[in-house]
Amino acid sequence: MRFAANIPTAAGASEYSTLAFCDSISWEKQRAYAETVEAAGFDGLGVPDHLLAGDDATTECFTTLTGLAVATDEVTLFPKTVNNELRHGPLLAKMAADLDNVSDGRLKLGMGAGWKADEALAYGYDWPDAPERLRAMEETIELTKRLWTEDDVDYDGDYYQLDGATCRPRPRQDPRPPIMVGGGGEEFTLRIAAKHADEWNYWGPTEVMEHKLDVLRSHCETYDTAFDEIDVSWFARCIVRETEAEVEAILDEVPRFRDPDPDDPMASYNNLIGTPDQLIAELEPYADLGVDEVVLEFVDFPEATGVELFAEEVVPAFR
Repeated sequence: MRFAANIPTAAGASEYSTLAFCDSISWEKQRAYAETVEAAGFDGLGVPDHLLAGDDATTECFTTLTGLAVATDEVTLFPKTVNNELRHGPLLAKMAADLDNVSDGRLKLGMGAGWKADEALAYGYDWPDAPERLRAMEETIELTKRLWTEDDVDYDGDYYQLDGATCRPRPRQDPRPPIMVGGGGEEFTLRIAAKHADEWNYWGPTEVMEHKLDVLRSHCETYDTAFDEIDVSWFARCIVRETEAEVEAILDEVPRFRDPDPDDPMASYNNLIGTPDQLIAELEPYADLGVDEVVLEFVDFPEATGVELFAEEVVPAFR
């Protein structure tokens, strides 16, 4: 099982904020934390893609990833996940190819259709309904694969048209960087993942993941694609300390994790909270389910305590 850590791009008061010990984001905090994550032995770094996600600064995803490519040496780097509406699809393919080169072949392109309408509208973007956003995302994935592997690309889609487009330099990875699709929509997102993805990312308890995987498998049968060749990635927010008393002290600072309100946007997540032994016990069913990668956002960011303790005492149980 692989393990990755999120590098937050926003903090401050927000219905989505879970960073109890970070009021503001800065490049210095992001860089230092990424260096700590890599030194601790994690496999990857994920960066959310938002323009406005709190009442303080928000850093742009691809600029942040490019900086992290220089600040690190070995970890996989990925947007988790790209909001396809924020960038022209062919330009995104070009940006990603360059990032794969800057990082010496460490990019994984995480794709999504976005969900946070207010930030898009604040920046003047149109915000189509979810099916239209997902269809546009699918076209971006299709043309990205072709731009990364073909010399001259013509593409006539509903959302994008290309006429002899080229993408040079090609990505460093051969034949191309992996593409991860994030989300659990059963009619559109999982169909797109079955047809196009190298990896699929979602969240929630094991029974939710098991059901979504059954749907994904069914779509793979429809498209005659190999379900077993799609990696499974699971996301959670994490609180870990040596003792239960220390965990309780953290929960006093973030009470929404102790007894989630059903109306809380975070309520659908199955978060990892506890001592190392408790986290190992909670992760074992996910390993049995076939989860290949666990992506964690540590609630104590920018402190290093959680990420270092997790790497030292939890990760070895799954190597």
